[in-house]
Amino acid sequence: MNPRKQKNDIKAFIDFFHDACLKIRKEKPKFARGKDGKLAKYALAKFSRVQLEMLAVWFLAKKPKLAPSMGAMLSSNVLLELEREIKKPSFWKDLDSILESSKYDFTKRK
Repeated sequence: MNPRKQKNDIKAFIDFFHDACLKIRKEKPKFARGKDGKLAKYALAKFSRVQLEMLAVWFLAKKPKLAPSMGAMLSSNVLLELEREIKKPSFWKDLDSILESSKYDFTKRK
């Protein structure tokens, strides 16, 4: 992957997470400088940016007791639960209802 594109994807995902957190949870996310960029880089090696954005929406809506941070979202326990949830037919319906109820254009790209 082109290093410049990778940096753009990392920044775009962090910006998306910030905006989604404000819209869904109505609070500012907690960022750890350096750590979150490395976590995003690691996650982008496994998932596409669109898949990570869907994970962020699901995490922010379905896990209100966890901190609004990328570290909590990308923890191994949350990722394992997501893998289980994706296999359920109701997961995609839940994700669609979250996207509709948040009234946020998640397809908007900067």
